[in-house]
Order: sequence, then structure tokens, then C-alpha cells
Amino acid sequence: MRILFIVVAAVTIAWATPQQPTAQQTPSFIFYRICNIKPGYENAALATAQKMVDLTRKKYPSAQMTAEQGRWMTGFQAIAQPADQILFAEQHRTLSDYHDFTATLQTDEDFRLLQRGIIETVDIDTCVNTQFRAAP
Repeated sequence: MRILFIVVAAVTIAWATPQQPTAQQTPSFIFYRICNIKPGYENAALATAQKMVDLTRKKYPSAQMTAEQGRWMTGFQAIAQPADQILFAEQHRTLSDYHDFTATLQTDEDFRLLQRGIIETVDIDTCVNTQFRAAP
């Protein structure tokens, strides 16, 4: 019984001891672009999007970019006639990182070629961009 009391007391003291404050990380910036996929182009859109992500990861290892297919409720998504959509997501530590990354990609000929390919598979007029900070 005495050992149990000592263990409980030690845990209580350790828990009650003030912890050193830790620096809070600044939340990163998240950028989403969701576009409706043209009917019949679902596989081509996803394949091209994945090539864009793979190229980005290969050439720019610090970049955090993903692409996935699904259905999200955007202004261009109707419940009565749902459309398959593609979601591109990027995560950057700062807005400057985002702008630098975007500028770099716009001068990368391999990426621009893939970008032209994705334009053939999605309805550009339905694209919705969202920017927000990640939760800390």
C-alpha cells in the first residue's frame, strides 16, 4: 500500500510541475484548387494530376503538393447531377514560399506541359480556389 502511495505521489508531483513553455509553430498556408472533371476524362485527369505531383516532388523535394479525385460541395457541384472533381492541395510555410513555388513552376517547361494536359481534362470555368491557414 505504501508503494502505491509513493507512486501516486510521484506521478502527481511530476504532473503538477510547471512545464517549460514551448514556442508555438506558425500555422502553414494551405491552398486548394478544386475543378470539375470533364465527363469521360476521370482516369486521364487523375493520371495527369499524379504526374504533376510526382514531378513536383522530384524536382522540388521541399514542396508539399497532393492531388486526389472525389466530390466536394463547391458552387459548381449539384446534388442532382454530381460531377467528379479533382482537388489539388499545396502547403507552404509562408506566403513568400507559396509565391516563389508558383513562380518556379510557371517557368518549368515539364510542369507547364502537364498543366496543358490537365486543362484538356477539367472544366476550367468550374475551378474554385481556397486559401487558409492550417490549425496549429
